Amino acid sequence: MEKKIADFKSGDSVQGVFYIRESELKTTTTNNKYMNFTFADKTGEINAKLWDWDEENASRFRAGILVKARGSVLDWQGQPQFKIDFMGKVLDSDHIKIEDYIPSAPYSGEAMLRFVKTVIREKMQDEEFQKITSFIIEQNQSALLIAPAAKKNHHAVRSGLLFHTSTMLRCALTLSSIYTFLNKDLLYAGVILHDIGKLFEMKQSDTGLVSEYTVEGTLLGHIIQGINYVDSVGKTLAITPEKTMLLKHMILSHHYIPEHGSPKPPAFPEAELLHYLDILDARMYDMEQAEESTEPGCFSERIWSLENRSVYKSPALYKDR
Repeated sequence: MEKKIADFKSGDSVQGVFYIRESELKTTTTNNKYMNFTFADKTGEINAKLWDWDEENASRFRAGILVKARGSVLDWQGQPQFKIDFMGKVLDSDHIKIEDYIPSAPYSGEAMLRFVKTVIREKMQDEEFQKITSFIIEQNQSALLIAPAAKKNHHAVRSGLLFHTSTMLRCALTLSSIYTFLNKDLLYAGVILHDIGKLFEMKQSDTGLVSEYTVEGTLLGHIIQGINYVDSVGKTLAITPEKTMLLKHMILSHHYIPEHGSPKPPAFPEAELLHYLDILDARMYDMEQAEESTEPGCFSERIWSLENRSVYKSPALYKDR
């Protein structure tokens, strides 16, 4: 059985299939070139080095592909590093399912998309909010099925955007039954569309993971891209301008403050709740990931997205798991 990255220990001789998340040609202090990679599988990531570099390797082993690799695990400055002895591309004849070798959401994209569509069809009563939301989902469903929610931060996995959106939507369904004054249709539409700009912000590969941003994504970012897209669709479908404006404000304000990318804070309850649903799901995801890679009784490494906090994994809660 192939050993997974999370189980790698210094001194191990390993071979397996890995996803190249990052690939870079670098130069040593003695002016020798080598390839520097970030390898990933479903369990984690590891830095990998290919010291026997040539021009062919630089062009063949780019970010965003699966490779077969063999080598040894070393300790470098307290972190595991994979020294590559052999590396080759995965071929169609290998009959490898990409979902088995890359970080993926715990549910299938198809199942999560069905849930989102069911909410639009059965829970939304306003015809215009239902119409614009349904149209956008239908227009982008192929990309949505595999798109991540980020390049590196929360939900940066295959189908991560749908996982993030569907989890937030489940929370919204529950909380809207408690805060009954909320407009449920606006809330659900805002949740479903708040990150739609990420489909255009990042260059998505067939794997569903991302190694770089689009030019427009780099210059504008997913919030502006999402606003522009919703505005365009709203005009195409002749949606009441006021309703389109409400959706655009929810996208605009969901990061809350300018330092995080939102030039305006939420101005109505549905937008306020959207922000907290977004940050709640992102932080719960990051904390769960930190716990999974931490031994009971220990603290995780500091997590940048959690304001550089460490997460504690109590042995009293995990001793039987």
